[in-house]
Amino acid sequence: MNKLVSELFDLVEKAKSREEKLNLLRSHDFPVVRAMFSLNYNPSFKLNLPDGAPPFKRETDKPIGYHQTSLLLELRRFYVWMDPNVTLPKVKRETLFIEMLEGLHFTEADIVCAVKDHELTKIYPSLTESLVREAYPDIFPFPPKLEEVEPKKLESSKESLPVSKRKKTKNQPENVGQILIQG
Repeated sequence: MNKLVSELFDLVEKAKSREEKLNLLRSHDFPVVRAMFSLNYNPSFKLNLPDGAPPFKRETDKPIGYHQTSLLLELRRFYVWMDPNVTLPKVKRETLFIEMLEGLHFTEADIVCAVKDHELTKIYPSLTESLVREAYPDIFPFPPKLEEVEPKKLESSKESLPVSKRKKTKNQPENVGQILIQG
């Protein structure tokens, strides 16, 4: 991967059409890109770190290519913050995270902080779960959020009928919300 993750996300954000965005994501199908989307959109993935951006030194004057490391190289260390079997003191775990952020280009560090809190769309509004689902459908082992389901799909299903008019089967959920909860 020649581009930083932030450069790819910037290109996707600037793309005019949904098809352009999808083509960019599909042509840059790398483990680090998939990992960032999985961390952001999979609710079961949680980094063992406090919410919010930690206090780290952002070197905004360094151009791309002059940073110590990249997200591609640092991805292998994410087990430190994800694996519950890693028993590091809280201070050491947070110090390692800050050191990683300070070694990254500031744009990639911002992505890691946003992904950690599941807030990537605050930085890149067009990188919605539905777009990512369409580009990489195999990284989502869970159903879409209710607000991500297109209204036309709901209208054509049985769930659009009033509860009294639907044929009930054993253990059938009452509404779409229960379907998503039951998974």
